[in-house]
Amino acid sequence: MAVKGQAPAYWIDADQLVRGLFDEGSDEQVLLQLAACNVVELHATSKTWNNLLWLVMNSQSGGDGAISGQQLGELRASLPVAFH
Repeated sequence: MAVKGQAPAYWIDADQLVRGLFDEGSDEQVLLQLAACNVVELHATSKTWNNLLWLVMNSQSGGDGAISGQQLGELRASLPVAFH
């Protein structure tokens, strides 16, 4: 049930989130942009965040520029997704 004035809510998975972040011009990127503008609400499970975290950490493996816990927190806060 949509409440008048409330943005429609959608659930996304890890694949959609990654496509939205890295596939320029994709439908998922448009959805993230709409969420950033509060036109829609995006929700995801904590498993989705864990999958993205795994991808980020494994892409950093062995490098000196490892991402810090604080930076990961900032990344999570900057995404227009409510993780549950």
